[in-house]
Amino acid sequence: MCTGDNIDTATAISKDAGIVTEENILANPTWSRMIGEDFRAAVGTIRKVADPNDPETDPAKKKMIDAVGNQGVFNRVIKHLRVLARSSPEDKYLLVTGL
Repeated sequence: MCTGDNIDTATAISKDAGIVTEENILANPTWSRMIGEDFRAAVGTIRKVADPNDPETDPAKKKMIDAVGNQGVFNRVIKHLRVLARSSPEDKYLLVTGL
């Protein structure tokens, strides 16, 4: 669940909706519920990289795409993340870019 709500409100709503359980929170208290600022700090911000699907061989002409700053950490975090609170539009874009 991505929301601009504070972490306590987001957690209460997500528990009521069955998105997060107390077991999820206890299993990974750091990554099951995060605020946008902590999410960005953990996974990095959006960066530009050369598109691996672009057949262009000249690096100067290569198509650039957005990527997560640290995809490896993102992959570990996303396995546990259930609630992203105080998230900005940029946090939401970072989330879907990583997926």
